[in-house]
Amino acid sequence: MTQHDLVGTWHLVDWRVRINDNRTVRPFGGQASGVLTYTDEGRMVATLMRKDREKIGTRSFNEATAMERASAAAGYLSYAGTYTVHGDEVHHHVDHSLFPDWVGGTQIRHIAWLENEDGSFDLELSDLGVGSDREATIHLRWHRTAPGS
Repeated sequence: MTQHDLVGTWHLVDWRVRINDNRTVRPFGGQASGVLTYTDEGRMVATLMRKDREKIGTRSFNEATAMERASAAAGYLSYAGTYTVHGDEVHHHVDHSLFPDWVGGTQIRHIAWLENEDGSFDLELSDLGVGSDREATIHLRWHRTAPGS
């Protein structure tokens, strides 16, 4: 696989987390949407959000209360940077992120290609995350967006 296999824009089809190999949860209450873009120049951007976030009702984010901003941020994840492909992994080298601890680091995702009924392929990115009391495998399934759509 090469970097060029990833180039394009992808939309989120499914996001699930398998905890301790026996329970599956869906982040953002199963109400997630997202966009992932890889460029020929080696740049990437990923953004995911909870579809049913409450509107704040202000003209700008700065006019919202601290609680409203926290609630909006809790339903949103975004990061951007460069990427490199290493075998069946893509390494996202993070320059910008809503989560400040990721900035300057590398998010490593395992790549799998999942065939659809029509013969097209979706991209699945997964990551083994370890929490304080559990192990979880994160799976994000992406479908390539048609040019111009």
